[in-house]
Amino acid sequence: MSAWGRRGGESYGDDYDDRHYAAGSYDSEYYDDEYYCHEYYDASDSPTEVFDRPRRRDNVAVRAVRMLSGLVCGAVVILALVVGGAQYLAGDRGVPGPGVESVAAHVVAAIVVIAAQISADRRRGLSALPGSAVVFVTSAFLMFTQWWG
Repeated sequence: MSAWGRRGGESYGDDYDDRHYAAGSYDSEYYDDEYYCHEYYDASDSPTEVFDRPRRRDNVAVRAVRMLSGLVCGAVVILALVVGGAQYLAGDRGVPGPGVESVAAHVVAAIVVIAAQISADRRRGLSALPGSAVVFVTSAFLMFTQWWG
């Protein structure tokens, strides 16, 4: 055995199990070696069987749309940070910045696309597409109203 967690760094020794388990601590009815052989124990109820099932993968098109919407979501969040930083720096230097309305629009859009992307990432199949569509529509609305308008 290794000396991890032991004070002084001494090892447990080769006879550690013999010394520990022979101390009489486990000589009671609650420490039965045959626990898993009783009639009330059913091995099919073990929780590991639930996790052993293969997970279904989504269609390539759904994964591609979700990936693209994640990229757009990240771009909107970065854009909100850039606009907020520009407004902060403009206020320090006394020059006109993007404005409070523009910063608020970018922050609200970032919150909406993050929530929609989380929703899209947690769903499987075609039910993930509405979340991705919200990301695309919100980012397009932001671009048309704040940048291209």
